[in-house]
This record gives sequence, C-alpha cells and structure tokens, in this order.
Amino acid sequence: MSIETTLVPWLLGIHATAGGIALVVAPLAMMTHKGGDWHRRWGKVFFYGMIVVCATAITLGILHPKNFWLALVAVFSFYLVASGYRSLYLKKLHKGIRPAKMDIALQGIAGLVNGSLLIWGLAHLILGTVNTQAILFTVFGLIGTLMVVSGIMKFYRQRHDKREWMYGHIGGFLGGYIATVSAFSAVNLTMIKPIWLQWLWPTIIGVPLIFLTIWRLKRRFVKGERLRSFADVRIK
Repeated sequence: MSIETTLVPWLLGIHATAGGIALVVAPLAMMTHKGGDWHRRWGKVFFYGMIVVCATAITLGILHPKNFWLALVAVFSFYLVASGYRSLYLKKLHKGIRPAKMDIALQGIAGLVNGSLLIWGLAHLILGTVNTQAILFTVFGLIGTLMVVSGIMKFYRQRHDKREWMYGHIGGFLGGYIATVSAFSAVNLTMIKPIWLQWLWPTIIGVPLIFLTIWRLKRRFVKGERLRSFADVRIK
C-alpha cells in the first residue's frame, strides 16, 4: 500500500471535518454580539478551520494534479477570510498606519492566484470551452482580482473612511463563508443542475446580500449612529 493511498483518505477526512466546522460556526459568529467575546471565539474557529481546509486542499491537489484546480479555489476562499481577518489590524489606516509585510504578501499572492484563475477561465471561454472549470475560474478569478485591486488601493490612497476596516472584515468573512457553502453545495447538492450552478448559487445570492449589509451600515452612520452603539470595538 502506497503512502498516497494511506494519506489521501486521512486528508479527505480532515478536510471535510474542518469544512463542516467552518460551515457551522460562522453563523454562530454572525448571531452573537459584534466584537464580543463569543463573536471573536467563533470567528477564530472559522478562521483556523479555513486554514486547515486550504492546506489539505493544496496537499490533495498536489497528490492528484488533475484536481489541482480545486486547490486554487480553496486558496481563493482562504484569501477572502484572511483579508477579512487582517482588516481587524488595519483600523488606523485613516491615521496613517502602514500595512504590514504580511498584508502586502497576502495581496500579492492572491493577485497572482486570482489573476491566473481569471485569465485561465476567460481564455477557455473565448476559445469556446464552456465548462464548469472555465465558468468557476472566471467568476471566482474576477471577484478575487477586484478584491485585490480594492485592497491595494485601500493601502495607498490618501483619504480613508475610518470604518473601511469593518467593511473589509464583513466582506472578507462573509465572502469566505459563501465559498464554504459553495463547496458544501458542490459535494452534497448534486440534484442542482447544471453543475456550475451547484457552485455559484451561493455567490449569486450572497454577494448582493454583502453589498446590502454594508450599504445599510453606511446609511446608519450617515444618520449619526455610532459604531459603539451596536458593536464592541477594540482598536489594534
């Protein structure tokens, strides 16, 4: 029995377990008081669960190169969560704080992966290869590339919204959760056709909800409501 034959079932089990935990705990973080102790605890469990999901997906992709595209999708998912997590450490961008090296590295690696996804997907669609991989790569690559561009611009623009860290946190973590639901749907909701829709229906529903959530928050601030009235804020 080869090492690969022994290792793969274990990796799949760890991957599925971590993904299942992330799927369950994220709503718990959403339902608890924002910035409170339990919100942070559930958020950290989700974050570290996604690290395991990404690491096992990459390893499985290396062991099975034909499925390496799934590892790239996992990297895309983790980027969303990681960017949302790092937003918590960038609360003073409006006061001149500079992004850390890990923030620059995160955006750089994500730009390379997401840009590659987008180019690969678009190239295949233009050449007439309209399949699940091409559609997913194009959609996820486009979303990821736009987020990278937005993230880099946020680091270096002169004027900042002092609450943009919160919008980044919300968009990143909710985006990562949408990706988690997408993976769950692709594995378990096989009755949905075509296959690309198994992956993309959470994005079709979830992305507008993210924009709506952020828009509603901005409206509350415009009306004079303070963030501390509904969330605990600990400035890093």
